[in-house]
Amino acid sequence: MTDAPRLAPLTASERSAEQQQLLDTAGSELNIFTTFVRNPGLFKDFVRFANRLLNKSGLPAQVRETLILRTAYRCGADYEWIHHVDIAGRIGLPADVIATLGVAEPDGVDDDTALLIRAADQLIAEHELDDRTWAALSERFDEAQLIELCMLVGDYVMIAGVLRSLRVPLEDGLPAPYWRS
Repeated sequence: MTDAPRLAPLTASERSAEQQQLLDTAGSELNIFTTFVRNPGLFKDFVRFANRLLNKSGLPAQVRETLILRTAYRCGADYEWIHHVDIAGRIGLPADVIATLGVAEPDGVDDDTALLIRAADQLIAEHELDDRTWAALSERFDEAQLIELCMLVGDYVMIAGVLRSLRVPLEDGLPAPYWRS
């Protein structure tokens, strides 16, 4: 298997006016966007939904990033992992917690983090939360947050599959995740 992109990110000279306008609106030239914009209609809807989950979340930022990082690790999504490690660090998620999210059997985390790891793992593996996990989450989150939590993990599982299938490359200079070595 090669790591060469199946659909390379579009360079500025390859983009239509519509694609460039969508990227300008998204405010980013990241490879995920310059690749996904190859489908302008879908890209427009994707950016709106992704922005809702990332920037207008009803979940606390550290909860959101814990779930995203665990999902990225479990799905082998190098691209999402690297970018969200940076985001997680900026919002104050401790480095030791971030590192723990990228191991098969995390230990030494607090009960809340362990619950989020268990929830992400169940949603990825079984596409369902068991009753014990649901009950524990229900004690910590309201109904809207519970729905968002499930949708957040599901969205990042989908993104992981698209990124891996298209082989979207990391931006130049970004290292592969430590768990790849």
